[in-house]
Amino acid sequence: MEDGQADRARWLEQTRELLGQLRQVVEQLGQENEGLLRHLGDLQATLTRINQDQNRLRAERDELLAAFSRIAHLVEQVRMSRGGGAAS
Repeated sequence: MEDGQADRARWLEQTRELLGQLRQVVEQLGQENEGLLRHLGDLQATLTRINQDQNRLRAERDELLAAFSRIAHLVEQVRMSRGGGAAS
């Protein structure tokens, strides 16, 4: 009978050790998860800033293209008014 009790006591102690290790792993994973969530938040904020910059740069590009188009049109009008016609 004592051998059975010793076996149960050993099994109980091993189970407690395993549960303690499992608890540590779960706590560590929780901490890592919190860090990853903070990093994800930082990445999302960076992505938002990049998208805003991209939109601003597209608007500036469109303004520049419109200005160059207007300049090209004016240059063509000046050439035509001077009787130049087609470019040489």
